[in-house]
Amino acid sequence: MKQADRILSPEFLSLSAVMFLTFCNLAVFFQFDAYLETLHFGREWSGFLIGVFSLSVLVVRPIISPFLHEGNSRFWIVVSTCGIIVCLLLYDIGTTPLRMAAIRLAHGLAYVVLATAALSVVVGHIPPKKSAQAFGILSVLTLVPYAVIPPLLDPLGALLGGFSRVLDVFALAMVLVFPIMLLIGRNSNRPVVRNDTRIEWDDLVRNIRDGRIILLMLASLLVWAAFTVVFYYLKGYGEKVQVSNAGWFFTLSTFSEIGIRLVAGPFLDRYDKSRFLAVASLWLAASYFIMAFVSGETAFYAMGVVFGLGWGITMPMLSGLVFDISEPKLRALNTNLSMEMFQGGYFLGPLAGAMVLIHGGYEALFFASGAVMIIACICAGFLMKSTRTQSQ
Repeated sequence: MKQADRILSPEFLSLSAVMFLTFCNLAVFFQFDAYLETLHFGREWSGFLIGVFSLSVLVVRPIISPFLHEGNSRFWIVVSTCGIIVCLLLYDIGTTPLRMAAIRLAHGLAYVVLATAALSVVVGHIPPKKSAQAFGILSVLTLVPYAVIPPLLDPLGALLGGFSRVLDVFALAMVLVFPIMLLIGRNSNRPVVRNDTRIEWDDLVRNIRDGRIILLMLASLLVWAAFTVVFYYLKGYGEKVQVSNAGWFFTLSTFSEIGIRLVAGPFLDRYDKSRFLAVASLWLAASYFIMAFVSGETAFYAMGVVFGLGWGITMPMLSGLVFDISEPKLRALNTNLSMEMFQGGYFLGPLAGAMVLIHGGYEALFFASGAVMIIACICAGFLMKSTRTQSQ
């Protein structure tokens, strides 16, 4: 098979492994809201301390994205991994809100350099005609932590002596990035798509003025903001509806996501991705509305499967559309900007969610998330019309 047609190249798989370890750093914070409660900072601090991690990402990612490329990203992957290891070990001293905020900001900075550098390289190894399949495979690899880690956090915390000890173990796991980078080495194949053409100011202006890019970025922001509401506040909702281990929700939803992506992946490149995005967004809106009325373990876990089906289509469609719509030399930049929206959602979702939770409870939280997904569906509808006009 020609390099241009090959998805599962050694470089793609190695960098996917790095991103897998990076996403383990996110999945382990499933219990962070509960951990903050044990520190008695107060609910008014929790949303900010959860979201401030992403605040540093929001500021830094657009600044560093144009400067990270195939030639220098491996160096920055190693440097940022060292930073993540140090930050994870420092959570022990986050005994005041200001200290914890400083640690979260530093952790976010190290994370954004690692994620941006890895993504800048991996985009170059994606065959242009197989973008949905490639992003589907990549997302499956990065979803596995969400299936495995949340239900293990309670027993791991009990075994190791608390959440901060669990973070120490995950810091140790990040050491695996170093041999992976040595495995890639300097003899790696050149990218499938050359992205070393210098991006000029006119390119950036034209890119920002593209209505399709704006719609995609807004839809990404909304999808991820709604997602974080479930991720960070599901444990408390599970306790309210008498679910013993809410982490199994994400195990079921993740396997549901993986299943739908593996089954539907080959077909997603053949049809209008914006149509798939619209339908999946509407599915998720209905899922949030239904979640507000769920009670009991059976219905609670069943909703994990329902959400997984929606997320399993929505997220690779967003990534695939960004790849398809972007000019070749702007693909890495726009893919990283879409990750900017991912972090924007991780900042705004917990921050707004905490306010809604304080004043309206979990039911209002899920209704608000459903409304957000309806807006995302409308964005996808406009995108369908815009894409159809561009093709005529």
